[in-house]
Amino acid sequence: MYKITFVTSLLLMGSCTVNTYDYSSHTSYPGGTGSPPPDTIYIEPGGQPGGSAVIPPPVFPDTVFSRYPLVEGGFVEIEESMNWSRYTLIGCKTETDGVAFEMRPIVVSVTSSEGEITKDFQIEFSCVMQSLLVGSATESIILNDGVAPSGNDGTLLPVVTGTEVVAIVAERTSFPFLAEQAVNYSGNLKPDGTIMYEALFTLPQWMLRDICTAEELVTSSKTPEFRMIFGERERRLLQQFFDIFVIHDGDAPVLPVRGIEIAN
Repeated sequence: MYKITFVTSLLLMGSCTVNTYDYSSHTSYPGGTGSPPPDTIYIEPGGQPGGSAVIPPPVFPDTVFSRYPLVEGGFVEIEESMNWSRYTLIGCKTETDGVAFEMRPIVVSVTSSEGEITKDFQIEFSCVMQSLLVGSATESIILNDGVAPSGNDGTLLPVVTGTEVVAIVAERTSFPFLAEQAVNYSGNLKPDGTIMYEALFTLPQWMLRDICTAEELVTSSKTPEFRMIFGERERRLLQQFFDIFVIHDGDAPVLPVRGIEIAN
């Protein structure tokens, strides 16, 4: 019996990476105060499918990661810590010659001691544009915390205030997202001219609803100029995300969504 138990333990240890913290330097966590018990376990997330370069936000040692697979191939990344949860849709992408664009709606949920749930809504954009779309130095703008960075060749890239990062057109309504309104913006200009950026914005629930439930959805940019349509698959992912994680708080009573799997 001892040998069987010992072998089983080894197999379980090999299936995922687990770190146990003593919380000697951890005195608080989202939505609460004090120190949680020392037997709390943090499960480290693995790489994203398909090599998606998703930059994880700062997490607390007692945060547990899991994935909620959706119909159509995308999934929702779930982060949970005590009374705090964060849900991020992964897989809503569109691309054309020279541009790859991903939109990630996010719901942050906090439950009070009385059981009352408060939600904040965000949306994150991740975009990679090849040099063929960059027609001038003006179009090589990178905003990084309001500072104009210098390239290795000494070229100074201009900073433009009031810049429209991207616009999302939901049916007949256009929602512009401006750089100075971003909660976080990071950009990078590579030596080959490729521009990469990630931008995070807050938005009201009604705007997230209009974007996630639109029958026609387009992303467009003025500088550099591009316009791309989200396909039926992507719209279904957005609709599932809104229905399950905004309306039903993570439960799917009707949609045939597969069960939750822990990220290894």
